[in-house]
Amino acid sequence: MCCLGQTRDFKTSACISCLILDAAVCRMRTVTLFALIVLTLLTGCATPENIPLSDDGAVSALQKKDIIAPPVKPTLSDSERQEVEIEVFSWLLDRPIGDDPVYSAIFLQVDPPTTTILMRQFPAHQPPLKPLWHISVRPGQSPLDKDTGRLAVILSVDMLDPENGALVAVGKWSAGDAASGFHTFTLHRSEAGWRIQSVK
Repeated sequence: MCCLGQTRDFKTSACISCLILDAAVCRMRTVTLFALIVLTLLTGCATPENIPLSDDGAVSALQKKDIIAPPVKPTLSDSERQEVEIEVFSWLLDRPIGDDPVYSAIFLQVDPPTTTILMRQFPAHQPPLKPLWHISVRPGQSPLDKDTGRLAVILSVDMLDPENGALVAVGKWSAGDAASGFHTFTLHRSEAGWRIQSVK
């Protein structure tokens, strides 16, 4: 007799009902064990605290709070930039640039309003200042004045953002690859605006 009170099958050592019952109990144990594991995992992760995962936006927000922002560098406004350009160009135009009689015009690499201001400031300059649309630029050769067909000079100013109340600007002139040069200017801000303190 088996555990259910039935007669055993002589070919197998248990009755068929016991085998089915054992299989069902085994399956139930497996399902129950699996359910307990899943329930344990879910319960272990349940917390009222928001734990950011690596792809959560919360991680970047946490990192942003920890990072100290670099100090904001002062930048020049358009009017201050124009002021520096006029100051540097005026200094360059007050001095001879190369062999002046060879050149028939000086072109300023700036916006038209700045060119107009400097043309009014230097009306009798030799060679004369002209707007950029009068220039003919040829790769690897000296620029030409379209009006005369003679050589011309281009002046330009590059500047860095101010630091500790000072500004560095580079005034350049170019009459082609063979004739070019530059001066480095240090300017300081005063009540009257940006003024040149030293030239190298």
